[in-house]
Amino acid sequence: MQEQDSTATAAEPPQTDIYCEHLKKCLMNICRVIQNTNDILCNISHPSVCSEVLLSSRGTDYISEVLEVYRISKRIEGGMRALRVSDDSLWLMLRDIELLWNNLQAFLSLCPYVLQRLPPLSFPVCKSDSRLSDSIQCLQRCCGVCLLGERQDEAGSRDGMLMYRENLYHITCANFWINCVDLNLPVLHCPKICSLCVPEEIQAAQDPTKDI
Repeated sequence: MQEQDSTATAAEPPQTDIYCEHLKKCLMNICRVIQNTNDILCNISHPSVCSEVLLSSRGTDYISEVLEVYRISKRIEGGMRALRVSDDSLWLMLRDIELLWNNLQAFLSLCPYVLQRLPPLSFPVCKSDSRLSDSIQCLQRCCGVCLLGERQDEAGSRDGMLMYRENLYHITCANFWINCVDLNLPVLHCPKICSLCVPEEIQAAQDPTKDI
């Protein structure tokens, strides 16, 4: 029986791999949304028609929604820094998203009025929690989509957080996930070494250096 348990444990993927797969799924869909927007605008033959589309109420609302999707990528970047994610493929995906967004801004420059109507971009500030000696991010205090801590998204963001089944989510992150990724919101578990999730009495029992 013990051998079966040890085999099952060994077969479980490392926690960092689970985080990376989750973030990869997010970034792939963010990339797809912004790429589709670029493709739509590229297929408009005349700049005057493109301007007319962007200046319409539906066009402006659509671009505002794409902006919120791009903002999620910046939150993910902040979450990756807080979690010290070093997966090169994820950072390359973030770079690709940045290139796509810059290309989209070239289209938006045709309509300065649209740019003025868009909400200002604000980027998360990555702050480490002094209670975590190993700088591991506590996922119980993070958005379940972007993995950014609730206290770290302070750069002028007006997006609130909601609690669903004891998990936190930014409202726009949750909307993005449900509409573009999966109908079920993700639930990621905190690393076992996180001192904020493990009660002190359990930590004391697990610490062989402490006297009982």
